[in-house]
Amino acid sequence: MRKEAITLVGVGDVIIDREKPETIFQNVAGVMRSADIAYANCEQLLSDKGTPNRKQAVYSSSKNLKSFLDAGFDVVSLANNHSMDWGEEALLDTMANLKKAGLPYIGAGINLAEAQQSVILERKGTKVGFLAYSCVHMDGYEATEDKPGVSPLRVWTIYDRVDYQPATPPRIVSFPYKEDIEALTVNIKKLKAQADVVVLCMHWGQHLLPAIIPMYCYEIGHAAIDAGVDIILGTHTHILKGVEIYKGNPIFYSTGNFALELGSHMRDRKHVGSLNKFYGITDETERRNTMIAKFIIAEGKVQRVSYLPCYANDNSEPVIQKQSDLLGQSVFNYMKEISERESLPVHFKWDGDEVLALP
Repeated sequence: MRKEAITLVGVGDVIIDREKPETIFQNVAGVMRSADIAYANCEQLLSDKGTPNRKQAVYSSSKNLKSFLDAGFDVVSLANNHSMDWGEEALLDTMANLKKAGLPYIGAGINLAEAQQSVILERKGTKVGFLAYSCVHMDGYEATEDKPGVSPLRVWTIYDRVDYQPATPPRIVSFPYKEDIEALTVNIKKLKAQADVVVLCMHWGQHLLPAIIPMYCYEIGHAAIDAGVDIILGTHTHILKGVEIYKGNPIFYSTGNFALELGSHMRDRKHVGSLNKFYGITDETERRNTMIAKFIIAEGKVQRVSYLPCYANDNSEPVIQKQSDLLGQSVFNYMKEISERESLPVHFKWDGDEVLALP
């Protein structure tokens, strides 16, 4: 029996901090609702409980949950570096609130086994499976055999002294823990046996700086696709990163900030300011470039890969940009430039108001 085509869309980091949370998606909700499956990285807790981490804690509120539901999201990831900002109590409460609302989540759990569980959504006879992992959370945020937390994928970082002369920059070498890659591969193969299409959601990468993709992201991404993953959606970097078509499968290394606001409740504003100073960031306009990744799935395969260029307005609300819009062309040119800077095998082409990602 021939399976009808379905549409999957995915977006990046979401942090909501406003009196009327539902307004943040007002310009894009139609696209989310029209898709068969819509995914987002929920980079905050949806709870009124817990105690904020003294080092970092973005705004947490149960009232933000309704905005995800109203906008039409079908699955969210909690595998990120803010899901334990308010402690175990708030994470457990967030998971309970999501379950009660009927919104599936991935990447966190009461223990490691639950945090690494997949979610399978079936639409029109096609099963799409989701897994999520984080590489960039603070120590203690990871789930263990007997502790709640996020699904971890650990990474080694080595600073290799290339030049014998003092004060010269080192070569940064990064690679995932071998045992974590092996465990990831097992989980992917298990999910692939149950689903037509597997989506891996990764919280990873070099944040804030344009274009740069660390070595470990390539290793994880390629190993995941070799094991059976069909789509990889990256988040965390708070800036768009390039796209790679690896063995015919798309890796969106970062879909950027989708709807992210650090309002009056932000508890690590000083930390953010110090990071900007450390990285030499004075112009934050690049962080307003964003996208909606879009995939057409038919007969159990990804048949079409594209993205809708978006730009965050002055209220941190994503707005879809057309081919005829200057901002639409700006996002297109930016994605082309940063992908070329990393020598990624991808070709971008306008198709109406969508941008195709081709081998």
